[in-house]
Amino acid sequence: METRLYLFAVVAVALVASGCSGKMGRSVVQNEEAPAQPVSFIKMNDAAASAQLLSGFYATEAGAWRWTAGKFAAQLATPPGAAQNGSSVTLAFTIPEVVIKHAGKITLSASVNGKVLGSNSYDAVGPAVFTADVPKELLSMDSIKVEFALDKDLPPNSAGDARELGVIANSVGLAAR
Repeated sequence: METRLYLFAVVAVALVASGCSGKMGRSVVQNEEAPAQPVSFIKMNDAAASAQLLSGFYATEAGAWRWTAGKFAAQLATPPGAAQNGSSVTLAFTIPEVVIKHAGKITLSASVNGKVLGSNSYDAVGPAVFTADVPKELLSMDSIKVEFALDKDLPPNSAGDARELGVIANSVGLAAR
C-alpha cells in the first residue's frame, strides 16, 4: 500500500512540476502544401482533381469511373495557348445498357457561360467520346466551367438505384488547338 501511495505522489509531483494544468491546450495545424492548381484534364479517379467536379458527379466506382446525373459540370484549367487559338472539350464516357433500355437514344450537350458548344446523340451501348470546340473568346480566364446536359436520364429508383443516373464518366478535359 505504501508503494502505491509513493508512486502516486511521485507522478503528482512530476505533473505539477511539468506545468500540467489538466487541460489540453489547442494547437494550430497548418497545411504546408500549396492548394492544388486546377488541371485541364481530369480522370474520374484522380482524387487531387475531384474538387474540380462541381456538380452532378457521384463517387468514384471500381476505382476508375463515376456515374453522372442528367446535368453535371466541371471546372477545367485553360491550357496554354487556348486563349489565342481556342480549344476543344472532350468527355470520355460509357453508355450502360440500362440507360439505352430505359431512355432510348440520348443527346449530350455542353456549354460554357450559357453558350452551347455542341451536342451529339447516342443510341448504342458502350464507350463513347463527346468533343466540342471552345471558341477563344470563352477562354480568357485561368479556368472555365463546362456544363453538360443529357436530354434524358434515369430518374431515381427507375433502374434500382436511388440516384438520378446519366452516363458513366471516365475523363473530361480541355485541349488547346
